[in-house]
Amino acid sequence: MSTSLTISKTYDGPRRAVIQASARAVDNSAPDDLVLATLVDVSAMTPPAESVRVTHITGEVQGGTVELYWAAVPPVRFAVLTGNALRFDYSNTGPLRAPADSSSDILLSTSGFTPGSTFMIQIELLKRVV
Repeated sequence: MSTSLTISKTYDGPRRAVIQASARAVDNSAPDDLVLATLVDVSAMTPPAESVRVTHITGEVQGGTVELYWAAVPPVRFAVLTGNALRFDYSNTGPLRAPADSSSDILLSTSGFTPGSTFMIQIELLKRVV
């Protein structure tokens, strides 16, 4: 099995960004879950961001689990996503911030995906620009 990942910036403004990711597990000869694939690269934003904070996560995960990590050494997991109608709103409690030793990049891993499993998630970010 292999997992085909698609990532797109649906909005990349001066203070906010919205990233959408989707994937589908397809039948193949060997299992191949995604392991710490780069979901958000802050240096590739326009304008480049010094750091980001997560304000919202929405989407659905069918047939497995998606985990989100801050890029640090070691990576720091901040979300475990599974099921339909996912909706996490951090705007009232304060956006999720990366740890001090993190680049603020966000990584993604999948587990438990079988052929036909899918996910679609959208992450809304606040940018701290240089």
